Amino acid sequence: MITEEKIYIKGFRSWAEISRDRLIHNVKTIYSSINKQIFAVVKADAYGHGALKISKILQEIPYVKYLCVATAEEGKELREKGIKKDILVLGGILRDEIKCFKEYSLVPVVSDFEQLKIVKENNIQKIHIKIDTGMHRLGFLPDEVEDLTKKINGLKVEGLMSHFPSADTDPEFTQKQITEFEKVVKKFRSYGIDPEYVHLQNSAGLMYDCDYCNAVRIGISIYGEKPSENFNIPVKTVMSVRSKIITVKEIKKGQTVSYGGRFKADRDMKIGVVAFGYADGLPRELSNRGYFLINDRKVQIVGTVTMDMTIVDLTDIEDIKPMDTVTIVGKDGKNEIYFDDIAKMCRTIPYEIMCRISKRVRRVVV
Repeated sequence: MITEEKIYIKGFRSWAEISRDRLIHNVKTIYSSINKQIFAVVKADAYGHGALKISKILQEIPYVKYLCVATAEEGKELREKGIKKDILVLGGILRDEIKCFKEYSLVPVVSDFEQLKIVKENNIQKIHIKIDTGMHRLGFLPDEVEDLTKKINGLKVEGLMSHFPSADTDPEFTQKQITEFEKVVKKFRSYGIDPEYVHLQNSAGLMYDCDYCNAVRIGISIYGEKPSENFNIPVKTVMSVRSKIITVKEIKKGQTVSYGGRFKADRDMKIGVVAFGYADGLPRELSNRGYFLINDRKVQIVGTVTMDMTIVDLTDIEDIKPMDTVTIVGKDGKNEIYFDDIAKMCRTIPYEIMCRISKRVRRVVV
C-alpha cells in the first residue's frame, strides 16, 4: 500500500489520500453509537472520494447493508467493477432504466404511482418505498398511503423510508417528521406490510431519537465531516487533498498577480505556483482569500484562482522549492484545513466542496 501511494504521488501533480482506517473508524463509531444497520451513501462518486474505492472498503463491513447511489448508472458502474453489496437507487426508476435495474440487480426507491406501475409491469420484485413527510421533493404523501397499500400486492416492500431536509437547522420541523413517519409505518403494518428496513435518519438526523427505525442512511458523517454543530460522534476526515509547487519566483512591490491583476504586491515578495486550480476543484471564491498549508505553515492565496494553478505568498517561508508538497485539505504538522473551513469561506456546504474535487486529482487509498 505504501509503495502504491509513493508511485501515485510521484506520477501525479495533485492527489487525494483516502484513509481506509479513518473510513472504517467512522463507520464503526457511528454503528456503536446508534446500533442500527447502515445504508452507506456513495452517490456522486462517494461525495468526491471515489465510489469504487470507498465501496470496496464498505462492502467488507457486515453491518453496512446497502450502498446508496442516486442513479441506475451509478449502480451499474459499481457492479461492472465487481461490487457485490446490495445497491439502493435513491433517485428511483425511469422507464428507460428497466433493463439496467434487472441486469445489475439494483433496488429502486419507489416514490410515486408511475414508478410503482413500472416495477409491477416489469416484475421488479424488491423495492423500498419513500414517503414525503415534508421535504416535498420525492415520495408518496401520507394521505396517499391507504391507496398505495392496495396497489403494492405482489411486491416485496423491503424498506420504508423518508428524508430530513432540515435536521441540522430546524429541530421542531424534524420532530414533526419523525412523528408523521411513525404514523405511516404503523399504518403499513396495520395492512400487514412490515418492511425489513425502516430508515429515516441521515447524518444530521443521528442526533434525534427515532426508536422505531432500524437503519440509517448516512453519507457526510462516514467521510468525517460533522453535519451539524451539535453532532457529537467523533468522526475523522477521510480525504486529504495535496498538490505540488511547480515554480517559485520573486516579484517587485507594485506588480500584479494572475488574471485581472486583482492582487498587487505591497512589498517585494516571493510567490509560488501550485498545481491546483478550479479544474481540480478549488473554488474561485478563494481568490485572494483562501490559504494552503506548506511545511506546517499557512500560505495565503494571492490573485485569482485559475483553471490549473493557484499562486500563493511564500515570502515568509524558507527553503521552498518545486515539487514540495502543498496541503489543500488535511493535516500538515499542527495545522489542519477541513472541508468545512473552505465551505464557510465560500458560503456553501462541505458536501459541495468534496464533490468539486475532480477526476484529475488521483484518489489513493492509504
